[in-house]
Amino acid sequence: MTTHVRRRAAAPRTPLKEVLLATVAALAGLLSLAAVAGLTGLALFALPFVASAGLVALAPGAPFAQPRSILLGHISATAVALALTSMTGPSVWAAAVAAALSTAPMLLLRAPHPPAAATAAVIGLTAPPPLYLVTPVLVASVVVIAGGVLLGRLLPSRRYPLYWR
Repeated sequence: MTTHVRRRAAAPRTPLKEVLLATVAALAGLLSLAAVAGLTGLALFALPFVASAGLVALAPGAPFAQPRSILLGHISATAVALALTSMTGPSVWAAAVAAALSTAPMLLLRAPHPPAAATAAVIGLTAPPPLYLVTPVLVASVVVIAGGVLLGRLLPSRRYPLYWR
């Protein structure tokens, strides 16, 4: 018995102009995150927030990249992870459970944001204090969103955001 696997073609090539715009957007977003981190001393350049900025730069029209998803995704994932680690303490197990459980509120809030699951995992590994919700999570989310909005104004072909609610 032979089974045939249908192979899908790779995604179409991205036009060079779009590659350059996405690269400039990523660079600007990540430099702004790094600048605010450097000026404030806050841990804003953590991998989940870098991934959020990357989503905004690479796919500004994607539902995952919209302000609602970034803000509510990171905040809800942080709340879940902080609650969990207050009961269990930090561990790789807490990180795995926190990341998995963070998907429920994101979906219930209609704000899915995959990098927020990484935020929950980081919290599960480290068990930071409750103020982590504000700094760096809220601050980093606002910086990423603000960078996307600014780039959306400067680069009309990179319209962002598509919606706020």
